[in-house]
Amino acid sequence: MADHCRVGADDTLRIRWRRPAAEGERIVLRHAPTGQVRAGPLADDRCSAALAVGGLAPGAWDVLLGADRPLLTDDPGFSFDGLREYAGRARERAVRVVRAPDGRATLDVRDVVPHAEVEEVHPLDGEIKIIGWLAHTGPRPGAAARLVAVARDGGGRETGVARLDGTAFDACLDVHAFTRHEPGLWDLWLEAGDVRARLATFLDDAPGKHGTLSYPRQIVPSGARRMGVRPYYTLKDGLAVACHLLPEDDAP
Repeated sequence: MADHCRVGADDTLRIRWRRPAAEGERIVLRHAPTGQVRAGPLADDRCSAALAVGGLAPGAWDVLLGADRPLLTDDPGFSFDGLREYAGRARERAVRVVRAPDGRATLDVRDVVPHAEVEEVHPLDGEIKIIGWLAHTGPRPGAAARLVAVARDGGGRETGVARLDGTAFDACLDVHAFTRHEPGLWDLWLEAGDVRARLATFLDDAPGKHGTLSYPRQIVPSGARRMGVRPYYTLKDGLAVACHLLPEDDAP
């Protein structure tokens, strides 16, 4: 049973055991869809192994000892600090260890595109403030940044301020800007230099926020009417804004 089985930010799979493995043992990665194989030896102490996994084809890869014995581990395969370090580098393909309930380790390899990982959302005092970091782009030194809201219908577009520090960002939208448009749904993007990244929360290991995570609405005047403005998560965990007219009997 391996007590450490993780992919580092340098795309190296590192495995450790408490006791030495058998003489001549090796690590084998087998691509489930095609049967393609990549293999490597253990270290001289037979208590660890390091295997480069950059360039693996997308899909699931079985992690094996020898030709056919599944590698078992009690390591969950990641830490949140490790996920942030990994996604903080520019890359087009990501590799992550997935541990099955019975302890079997597999590699999940998938193509990725840059996104703006949201960590905090604060709807307050006529603004929506958002804190997060850019994933899969690396730092954007010297790049001017802005938060952009794009209406799903009608072609509306509003821009808010944003500030970058390495990959970290904080951004803000004035909710009154939405009253210049018809009620509707708005998707949020962070633009920084040549990067246009969708705001979303994918790397918190808690998918399915739609309908379970709710933010307070802010009520703003819209001519003779009132509009409720509320950030929310979509079915795919993207961050968006919903704007709806309020009935006259809806108390502020």
